[in-house]
Amino acid sequence: MGCRTSCQVRQFGNISRRLGRIWRKSEHSNVTYYLKGTIESPDDFEGFSPPDPHDYKRLKTLQRLVKINKAEMAIISGVHDAFEIPSMIRGVENFLFDYYRNPRFAERLIETCVEYNIELAKAMIDLGADALVTGDDYAYKKGPLMSPGHFRRFVAPYLKMIVDASHQYSVPIVKHTDGYLWPVLDEIVNTGADALHPIEPQASMRLEDVKERYGTRICIAGNVDVSSVLPLGTVEETVIEVKRCLKEAANGGGYILSSSNSIHDSVKPENFRAMIEAAKKYGRYGNCARFLAG
Repeated sequence: MGCRTSCQVRQFGNISRRLGRIWRKSEHSNVTYYLKGTIESPDDFEGFSPPDPHDYKRLKTLQRLVKINKAEMAIISGVHDAFEIPSMIRGVENFLFDYYRNPRFAERLIETCVEYNIELAKAMIDLGADALVTGDDYAYKKGPLMSPGHFRRFVAPYLKMIVDASHQYSVPIVKHTDGYLWPVLDEIVNTGADALHPIEPQASMRLEDVKERYGTRICIAGNVDVSSVLPLGTVEETVIEVKRCLKEAANGGGYILSSSNSIHDSVKPENFRAMIEAAKKYGRYGNCARFLAG
């Protein structure tokens, strides 16, 4: 089922098409679930066009948040780079096979998606975004989804394009990716991204190791365990986890305390509050210095 004209958001009952991807909306909530892509062959890509990234009607939520919160907090808006959208358009398995069997087709998909996201980033900045985060996950708990060589060809140059576009407007950009990243972490840091999130502990990403190797080159964010401590632990265990992260990464600055992914529905509210309160208590640099010294 090709997408031969444009891939605007189109709703068909509880099914929608977004940028070459088909989604199903839950009957019981507003959550949508990815089903499959629409580009099943290079022929399907002919005539493909993304939606207008400067259509501000599609950015109403950002506009509302800027209006309500701009004076009180930083507004961080999300884009994508070289992997998530192309892999969803084709399906992850097909897209990774394209790296080997049809690399130029893979590059065409990536270029189209990255060009769209660069323009989308510009629109978000124009509307008042103070920073950007790009959320493509490159790895799982055992390692990257692609070889380091393929990462250098199909991901890193395009991620750098997004980073450079953000920096052109003096806006910082955070690179989010879960998983065990060491085989490609040099390439990620070399793009010039301003921060790396979330340093996933379940993927054997040790915060202190990342801090030691890259702490003078990139801001580090995350590592508070959101798989077990925040959803299953106690308030006391949460405070201990916050202290661990501060001890491993706060010295010298360049660390943002946050969860090791997001604050999902299973996180206990009392643990979320405890994380915030412990960050305020121990994370201020005067208090932090005394805490670290102790």
